[in-house]
This record gives sequence, structure tokens and C-alpha cells, in this order.
Amino acid sequence: MRHDAHYVDELESRRRPSDAAAATALAFPTSIPVTFALRDMSHELEGVASCFNLVSTKARALRERMGLSLARVGVDRSIRAFQALRVLLEDPPLAPRQLSLHAVIEHTVQGFGEELRLTNSSVSLDLGESVIRLNADARMLSLALQACVGMLVSLVEAANVEGNIHIATRVAEGLAAIEMRQDAYRLSADQFGRLSDLEWSDRPGGIPAGTALAAAARIAQAHGGSLDARRTEGGGCMLILTVRV
Repeated sequence: MRHDAHYVDELESRRRPSDAAAATALAFPTSIPVTFALRDMSHELEGVASCFNLVSTKARALRERMGLSLARVGVDRSIRAFQALRVLLEDPPLAPRQLSLHAVIEHTVQGFGEELRLTNSSVSLDLGESVIRLNADARMLSLALQACVGMLVSLVEAANVEGNIHIATRVAEGLAAIEMRQDAYRLSADQFGRLSDLEWSDRPGGIPAGTALAAAARIAQAHGGSLDARRTEGGGCMLILTVRV
């Protein structure tokens, strides 16, 4: 920063009203690149989320610990919503590399620790002994898994009971399938039929959960697979994400 007499005179001249200085209309483009705004907003939220790691909850009262947990989960859910919107609006190119599907699943589930505790949810994994290797975009695949697990967690939360989310993997006909299910919340036939309805505003998890599922389907398709849903025998919901091996 400058500290001199000329700088002071310059500041004074800026403050004086001038008849010659006319207001300029801000001409925004008709097509606004909202993806840039979403990218920066998601980065801001990720920065906020990282700050929670600096706050210790061990010596705090229960009320404070709950408040911090709720805030962190709210930020995490907002990040997922922003990332889903970026995928749908931007359709980003993939950056595939060799990876372990099991490692991606385990890393994704670990990110739900706080949310699982708050919603009385748990996750059980049945990944088998054989490692499934893919040539895929690890970040995009993780976003798709986050969307599916997040939807199922919201269903368990809506059931208001303890519920388990079971995740299993299998390979068939050149596709790796990740099967994720919950039976705590029983969906009616109408609710099940509206899983892909982005205007279903009172769904568990709200519109952001539906938007995230749409992004997950887009990511699966980009990897040569799909996102399918099936009602379980108990009336619950199974989401099946497939990607090309």
C-alpha cells in the first residue's frame, strides 16, 4: 500500500463529486456462465468445511457439539448440491486413471461419518475379496457415490429410526455394479416412481438430493454405465450404479 502525499491527493480527488463522471450501465452477457460461480461457491464451502477440522468438540457441552455437527453436515450437503449442479451444467470432461473401486467406495463412506451419526444411520460393506480395478475418473465416481449414499441417508433420516445402508459390489458382462440399499424408509409406489422427478420438492433430502441423483446418472453414463433403482422386498430402495470395467 502507498503512503505518500501524492497518494493522499489522489484519494481526495476520488472523493470529490464530479459532474463529468457519469454512471455507467453494467452490461451483463445474456448467457451467464453460472458454472464459474458454482465452482467458486463450492470451493468456498469446501474451505468452510475444512475449518471444522480446526475445532475440537471433546471439551464442549453436548449442545455445542450438536450445533457444530449440524453445521458441518449442512455444509457437506450444500457442497454435494453445488457439485451436482456443476456436473449437470458443465458436463465436465473425464480424467480417467486406473483405480480400485473398493478404495473409492471406502473413501466416500468415510466422508459421511458425521452425517451417519446424526441420522442414526450405519453403513455395511460387502465388497468381496477380489479387488475391482477400473479406468475411471476417481473424483467424478466419488461424486456419484456421494449422491446415492446421501439419498439413502436422507431416507433413513426420514424414517426416524436406526437404519443400515448396505453396499455391495459385483462384476457382470463387463460392468462393475455398486448396489446400495436401505430398508428403514418404505417408499410408496408413487414415491418410487418419482425418484427421477427433479420437481419432487418434499422428497427426503429435498430437491438437492434429486439433483445429485441426476448428476450421478450423468456420471455413470459417461463411464459407460447407468444409475438404476429397485424397490426391495421390504419396501425400501436399492440404487444400482454401474460403470464399465
